[in-house]
Amino acid sequence: MNRKLKMLFEERDNDIYSVESWKSIKEAVDIMNKNHIGALIVFDEKKKVAGIVTERDVMCLLANTDQLCGHVKVSEVMTPKEKLHIATGECSIEEMMVSMTEKNIRHIPVITDDGILRGVVSMRDIIKMLLNAAKAEVEQLNKFITGKYPA
Repeated sequence: MNRKLKMLFEERDNDIYSVESWKSIKEAVDIMNKNHIGALIVFDEKKKVAGIVTERDVMCLLANTDQLCGHVKVSEVMTPKEKLHIATGECSIEEMMVSMTEKNIRHIPVITDDGILRGVVSMRDIIKMLLNAAKAEVEQLNKFITGKYPA
């Protein structure tokens, strides 16, 4: 299979969920919970990508303090832009799987050739895409075996 990430964005909802860097972790968690997602793109005051904040970032914050921390700013917890692993639509699904597995990353921002944010790909997105491809292949093989395959 040589499917590209851009195919994923043709098959699913491409809403970009985000939070501003000066907002609190509580506000970020509320957005993630409301939308049933595990990561938000973080924008700075100029509406530029500043980084990403994930549920793992929040868990690490909680694990490292005995204090209430809902007031902590997103900018203090997020992975900054300079440390982000970024992909393009031309990356293959296989490349993404390897990269995400080796680097223990579950969410990667995807940009266009012009540097515009296209969306975020998650490990769940990749697994779903591979599962759908496997189901389609099984269906085609089944049709072939049973003689229902178009000649």
